[in-house]
Amino acid sequence: MLPKVSNEYTSIGCNRFPQVAAWGKDGTVAFGAYNYVALYYPEDPECCGIISTLAGHKDRVTCVDFIYRGDELNQRNIAIISGSTDKTARVWKLTKDNKWVNSAILESHGGSVNTLGVTRAKSIIVDKDLIITGSADGVVKVWERSICDDVQDSVKCLQTIDLERKYPMALALSYLPESKIPILACGSTDKRILLYVQKDGLFIPSLKLQGHENWIRSLSFATYTELSLSNSFITPSASDSNIQEQYKLKDGDLLLASASQDKYVRLWRVSYNGEVSSSLDSEEVTNGKSKEKKSLKELLENLPDDTNGLIYRIDEEGNTKYHQPMSILTSSSDKSMMVWKPDQDTGVWVNLVRVGEISGSALGFFGGLFGPKGDYILAHGHTGAFHLWKNFSDHDWQPKISISGCFNSVQDITWDPTFKYLVSVSLDQTTRLFAPWIRQLDIDQKNDAQFSEKPNSIVITWHEIARPQIHGYDIQCIAFVSRWRFVSGADEKILRVFDAPKTFVQSLSKLLDEEVSGESDSRPIGANLPPLGLSNKAIFNYDVEKLSAQSEDELLSRKQTFSETLTTPSSLKILEQPPFEEQLLQNTLWPEIDKLYGHGYELISAGASHDGKYVACACKATTPEDAIIRLYNTTTWKELPNGSLKSHSLTVTKIRFSHNDKLMLSVSRDRTWSLFEKCEGDEATPYKFITKNKAHARIIWDCSWSLDDLLFATASRDKTVKIWNREVASQSQDQNQNQWRCITTLKLNDAVTAIDFAPRFIDETYIVAIGLENGQILCYQSEKTQTDKWNLIIDIDRNNCHVASVNRLTFRSTSTVSNTKDVNNGDNEVLDRLQLASCG
Repeated sequence: MLPKVSNEYTSIGCNRFPQVAAWGKDGTVAFGAYNYVALYYPEDPECCGIISTLAGHKDRVTCVDFIYRGDELNQRNIAIISGSTDKTARVWKLTKDNKWVNSAILESHGGSVNTLGVTRAKSIIVDKDLIITGSADGVVKVWERSICDDVQDSVKCLQTIDLERKYPMALALSYLPESKIPILACGSTDKRILLYVQKDGLFIPSLKLQGHENWIRSLSFATYTELSLSNSFITPSASDSNIQEQYKLKDGDLLLASASQDKYVRLWRVSYNGEVSSSLDSEEVTNGKSKEKKSLKELLENLPDDTNGLIYRIDEEGNTKYHQPMSILTSSSDKSMMVWKPDQDTGVWVNLVRVGEISGSALGFFGGLFGPKGDYILAHGHTGAFHLWKNFSDHDWQPKISISGCFNSVQDITWDPTFKYLVSVSLDQTTRLFAPWIRQLDIDQKNDAQFSEKPNSIVITWHEIARPQIHGYDIQCIAFVSRWRFVSGADEKILRVFDAPKTFVQSLSKLLDEEVSGESDSRPIGANLPPLGLSNKAIFNYDVEKLSAQSEDELLSRKQTFSETLTTPSSLKILEQPPFEEQLLQNTLWPEIDKLYGHGYELISAGASHDGKYVACACKATTPEDAIIRLYNTTTWKELPNGSLKSHSLTVTKIRFSHNDKLMLSVSRDRTWSLFEKCEGDEATPYKFITKNKAHARIIWDCSWSLDDLLFATASRDKTVKIWNREVASQSQDQNQNQWRCITTLKLNDAVTAIDFAPRFIDETYIVAIGLENGQILCYQSEKTQTDKWNLIIDIDRNNCHVASVNRLTFRSTSTVSNTKDVNNGDNEVLDRLQLASCG
């Protein structure tokens, strides 16, 4: 029987583009994450995080939006459209068997697709969808999408609009008031908004709206609806007479909001009456050789009459009327999100709500979204994380748990020695720590209908709970010395040693819902990264007492001169739930206790012995002199006198100690592996070189020991995995136990970049996981009596795999309680299983 595989947790950061996320009518958020389109449900009370990743794009996703169809309140999202720097846009839709498929590809642009336009109107009752794409090639294309079957769509390019040396930055599509005539707004690098109206199937230039003084980054259409009772509109209030004429809105008016790098948001009204259209600054429309100025009313009169129909309706019972709230959400690089609404007395738009950060380490927001019901707002920023707020009462917006992840390649991951939590290092210059959050979810917390059928149960979800290191260099490798201590190596050529603070040990105990012993009383309570510094400074109780005793003026003065920590006593609390991004950036750092020097180039690999006595590391190398492995004593944090191990001639890519620490294995770009044996009783020379083998035809990227140390595996760019075991010497031969031979070679369809043995036997057989350069993850199993014969047992679904090189694989064995109850005895089912963590 083949094992069952399911994706339990995915962590990835949102791409750093303004229009890279969208919130659908069904509550799903789709966003660009590297080459994926990731799906996430923010209102999920269980906080399950990313629910799916859609792989297909060949380069980074830059913009995402939902395609809507339906009448007023019955509108729903039927597909997702995404644009990428691979010069294509792709349509994704959900099939009848609840699987996401790439149903169409829009390809003909000569540059990156940077912006999308899809119809947003009061009612969208169509058989074919209009899609507008804007590209870095200075061209806007109009596409028509038709549904062919459950998995395929057809797309046709209807029109190409050349912006003539201008670049489209934002697009918006809607219907003109009192009609179903499409109107297209395009914001470009010439600081003006270009309006196009469709006539005879083609968009013709209509107006150019001037006012912004910098590039236009975002555009959004909305149809104004007046509140009504039954079939008659509410009588205007007395304050309406005080509103200036230019601020008065009529039912059916089309509003266009534009946001620019000039720090302003401007509102434009499109209305079907002469007074409004005459006040607009209409531009010349070229038709052949003649040029003439046209008002919007004249332009409408020249269009076909058969499409001029009312697009709004009022329910006869008066209780389900469609209403577009007059509310705008803006996000800015000033670290704030603002909600704006018109004042009832003057009609002037005012800022009613502001959320975000006043100070701290954040770099501002790229984009913001309203939830489908308007009671949630979501922002994404420079760190790749989402920031979520919920409106609990009138203008009382409170932060909620959201998702986070690395926004650049994850180079290495490792479990702590007790396998309770996972730590990653990345080229985004962070070290991130992930752990399960175990808690009881009460039925009254499940306010969403789709969760109401679940009984009270134990819920286990994974989250980023700490960010021990925020660095100024790309971090390449990590290794644990003990349960609460690890070393990380970066491009700065130094190994840094970090130790867990008291707040982390106590918070982990709360989140895991179990007692965690960590000698927390003697530990510092937290850490702080000084301005312009790279070393995390420990914070002890007396530091907090000193800080608490200072006056407000002293605190303000110190913050202004950057001479004091930004950490406050209130920020060093024990976590009852996963932290928000602002807390991760400032309050979850680990103190740095030492630095290890010696290497002359960027560090690439690091390993630690299982007894925690030794740390080994290696750096980039093009000569044998630089390709040495340095050994450090973890008691003194000094390099051992005879701790430089020479064997390789090029960069050592991985270092792995056997489980009993008697052997150390290293693999290299020079296509060889080397073994070093422990020297018992020799403190100055703990390991010595014993043998090496030029095992592969290309670079060896990774290696792994079996749980009994009788086998090890090497993974290479030559598309093979080789399994090695120790040769058994006969009585006539010299009792040399240092010879290892290849007992089997597994041939794969791509370069092999990561490998790991399972930490326990399955039916008396070995299990090995293999990661490829194309992102694929496979699992092989040996036969019971023959370790030279291996069979493929798992080929993980590509939507659950990586789309780029798998950099590291690491197993853990775990027994956990499932969320579903056993029907026979009513108890929660206990699952004994293997968990595989991968990074790429």
